[in-house]
Amino acid sequence: MSSDGIEEEERIANERLNDPDAEFIHGSIRELSGLHDTIVALDRSATVGDAVQTMIQNRLGVILIVEDNKLIGLFSERDVLTRVVAQERVPAVTPIVDVMTPDPECLHFDDEIVFALNKMTVGGFRHVPILDDDGAPIAVVSMRDVVDHIVSYYSNEVFNIPATPDARVSSRREGA
Repeated sequence: MSSDGIEEEERIANERLNDPDAEFIHGSIRELSGLHDTIVALDRSATVGDAVQTMIQNRLGVILIVEDNKLIGLFSERDVLTRVVAQERVPAVTPIVDVMTPDPECLHFDDEIVFALNKMTVGGFRHVPILDDDGAPIAVVSMRDVVDHIVSYYSNEVFNIPATPDARVSSRREGA
């Protein structure tokens, strides 16, 4: 890429950073109202069956796996499908450590919302654990938390639309 192209990309990036309409995604993760700050975790001795039951009971799409109060992995609905069901493993006897996502991407409460959004978008996942300064999990931010936050800034646009996209366009001619 030429230096002119690089300078243009930098200019666009700086404009976006200074865009007052985008300020809400530069707030800290702790500003997210729906943040799951109750940690539901299992230790490494759990089975997939234990994890699935815990996820169902707590209505969660992800569960954290910890050892000595440190995050060692996470187990998600996607892991159930791709690493258990697709591989025909038996949930009741499959150790969670064999099918969890080890060392997941993590953030801290003071990181910006845009970093969570970036990690989820680029990484292709829907949950990011939030760690304290000692590396202990203290919350989980989900894609839904970020979307709900964005929607709160555009509630009129989101909640005041017709029930179907077709309802926006009149099927009859108006006027003379």
